Amino acid sequence: MVWKTVKTAFPEPSRIRSVLKLAAPVMAANLTQTLINQFDTILVGHLPREFSIAGQAALGYSVLLHWMVGGFVGAISVGTQAMAARRLGEGNREGAGKVVFNAAMLALMAGTLVTFAAMIFTRPLFELFTGNEQVLALGVPYCRARFAGILPMVGTLSFKAFFDGLGKTHYHLAVAVCMNVVNAALALLLVFGVGSFDGLNVLGAGIAATASSYFGMFGMIAFALRRKYRQEFHIFRGSNFNWGSIGDILKLSLPSGVATVFVMTGFLLFFKWVGMLDAAEAAAPLQALDSAHMAWFAALSGMGLDASAFQMMVPVHPPVNEAATKVIIDILFLSIMACTGLGVATATLVSQNMGRRMPEEAEKFGWASVAVGAWFAGILGLVALIWPDACMGIFTQDPEVVEAGRIPLRIVAGGEFAIGFALVLAQALFGAGASRYVMKVEIVLHVGVLVPLSYVLAIPAGLKLNGIFIAALTYIVLLAIAMTIKFRSGSWKSIRI
Repeated sequence: MVWKTVKTAFPEPSRIRSVLKLAAPVMAANLTQTLINQFDTILVGHLPREFSIAGQAALGYSVLLHWMVGGFVGAISVGTQAMAARRLGEGNREGAGKVVFNAAMLALMAGTLVTFAAMIFTRPLFELFTGNEQVLALGVPYCRARFAGILPMVGTLSFKAFFDGLGKTHYHLAVAVCMNVVNAALALLLVFGVGSFDGLNVLGAGIAATASSYFGMFGMIAFALRRKYRQEFHIFRGSNFNWGSIGDILKLSLPSGVATVFVMTGFLLFFKWVGMLDAAEAAAPLQALDSAHMAWFAALSGMGLDASAFQMMVPVHPPVNEAATKVIIDILFLSIMACTGLGVATATLVSQNMGRRMPEEAEKFGWASVAVGAWFAGILGLVALIWPDACMGIFTQDPEVVEAGRIPLRIVAGGEFAIGFALVLAQALFGAGASRYVMKVEIVLHVGVLVPLSYVLAIPAGLKLNGIFIAALTYIVLLAIAMTIKFRSGSWKSIRI
């Protein structure tokens, strides 16, 4: 048992090189693409204070809503990658081309429908999780602009999954880098303005992100149109369209989509509890002021000023805890997206080796990837643990946000290495076809652990933001344990897709 643990922590160097050769472009692409959301946080953090704190809180809700809706549809990438990699492992190139064609058709139909529905119901969705008018005023337009990018997001993911399944992970890296250049240029212009154009503040960041998403989708399609893929895989033949293939993709992808909805809903409720902390802190000074300055209020009334005029003179408390939570999540996203990218590459290696009837090789690659992910996330966690102020200072210039987030960041950073186990093995199980197991675990942990525990620790127990992130750390560790137990059991080796 001890020897197995040592081999997991320090796998064969040759196997690590094989993993990194495939995974490095995916990890880099995911980190690069993550910069779109993080760049928004950084830009908004440099806006005037009346926009920066509420704006960062608004981004927190918006990004989670975007991933909840877009991630549900974008889960078709899970089935696409697993099936394309399995067909390639079997030597069936035309079969792999048929998979991506039907995935693209599914992306077009589902992406268009969900894009319009999400844009129509943006405000009601937002109001389910926050009633803060500052946050709503900035967040709803930004979120609606991001929802307009669901279709290109899903289209990009369908072609990315195909190329990842083939092992051509560097294609999306090239596209992601270009997307970030486009996003950065547009965001700087649209957020801050230039010349006589005053800028759109938070909304400008959302428009820039969606524009870059369309650029990314057309970039991935351009790679698929290269002669090599048209001739070898026959991707764009109309005869490829098949409802049965679409059904197979859905069968593999739907559990991941459902899991995404539960995961994002759980984190949105997690954010809602944070908003309740801000609401309580905003109400407390008003109560103290009413009792201590009743005579002053009477004097104001005698001057003919009504209650609304009095309220205008009371300092407005910005949503500091929500802004701090958004910044902490952005810091954690470096580990999350890197390990997800590593997991995507692992899913390809697992699925291809399963297609070659080599399940033991698939397992070895899985453990090698886990070691890389755990070490990577652990080192990032150590940096955040030692220098939390410096890490938060990248995203915000508001000292009260840094003060609120310092201890919570250290709490979750202490167990950040577990993200490597949780996400790498979850993706590996997706590649093996065990998507239902991952879905069930995510649902149980969000409904039974993250949501109730974060509420209890934060509010009834009085631990506030520290309690929120103790619950988050508990969720991460339990997810890592559940994924490790399943992968170690080897029951996934008998799955056929």
